Amino acid sequence: MNLLPDLPASSRPDQAAEEAWIEDTTRKIRHAFLKRELSAEIVQAKGTPNALLLHFRGSDRLTVGLLEAKLGELRTTDGLDIISVRPGLGVVIVMVARPNRLTLTLPDAWKNWHPKAGPNTEILIAIQENDNSPLYLSPYPQPHTLVAGATGSGKSVLIQTIILGIASTNSPEEAEVVIIDPKQGLDYMGFEKLPHLTNEIITSPDDALHSLSELVAEMERRLRLFRESRVQNIDDYLRKGKEGLPRLWVIHDEFGDWTQNKDYSDKVTALVNRLGQMARAAGIYLIFAAQRPDNTIFPMILRSNLGNRLILKVDSAGTSEISVGIKNAGAEKLLSRGHLLALTGSSPELVYAQVPYVDGPTVEQVVARINQKYPR
Repeated sequence: MNLLPDLPASSRPDQAAEEAWIEDTTRKIRHAFLKRELSAEIVQAKGTPNALLLHFRGSDRLTVGLLEAKLGELRTTDGLDIISVRPGLGVVIVMVARPNRLTLTLPDAWKNWHPKAGPNTEILIAIQENDNSPLYLSPYPQPHTLVAGATGSGKSVLIQTIILGIASTNSPEEAEVVIIDPKQGLDYMGFEKLPHLTNEIITSPDDALHSLSELVAEMERRLRLFRESRVQNIDDYLRKGKEGLPRLWVIHDEFGDWTQNKDYSDKVTALVNRLGQMARAAGIYLIFAAQRPDNTIFPMILRSNLGNRLILKVDSAGTSEISVGIKNAGAEKLLSRGHLLALTGSSPELVYAQVPYVDGPTVEQVVARINQKYPR
């Protein structure tokens, strides 16, 4: 299945310059380790669009704890911009930031994506840094998703990539998208003609409450249908060949903008808590985004149901812990512009990844192709 129109792939780095940079950075970091009497046996060195990944053999003289204690020194004295230090099987994995990052484009990310025919719920959203494998977002086993990131982190680009992935691999009868955006829909104007949109992009709190109320009613209608058909969820219902029900992807950007108003906060809390607890069986999946998703923004019941965590660069270690749900996750050290820490139902461990760059013209070209395929 050809998912994209003819879009240019990103340029590749000069191979000789790439090898020289890897060799020079490897030499610097080994020297820095050895002068501090740390073991520096390298098992693997590999460049990624954002960094150099170095796998050091773990030993009593090189542990994650020993390195973390030296990070400030390595940065200030040796000029090593170390993004993360994490354990692997018999190794310590060190990620050193590139001085000049490479751009990952949508064609690069999607070139080997061949989703199955029919309804698709595995959406390719990024490329993992550890092994260049695709990172997918799926409502199985975790149905709902939290996206967090500061201004400039790439939060809107990630959401745009998710929308393009849904619409490029599903017909409007298989998947519909609801977009709620307090920023007047400015980041999503290119999707206004998308045939998968259930209605116009929602930009007012009253319209958002109305739409969420309709979603609760639709969820309850579907659950009644399932009971009458003696099935438990949308998958069983569709397998029985019953009336086609599209999956509904509900995207609410900047969720915290309107919750400062107590009246709105009280009403939206009741609605999203109900959806968070019961919507997955009905084929309704929530993707909620915020800069700082603390308990003043997200109701506790909703946040506990946002099992997929897609976290871009945040403003502090405290926000990182709140967003990822893990202490010392390090999302405050990410590089912005789509550099991602992901915790999804498909992986029990944190994954570093890069979201492809998507600009306005790319969105318009892909949406135009989708419109040609599914004319209204």
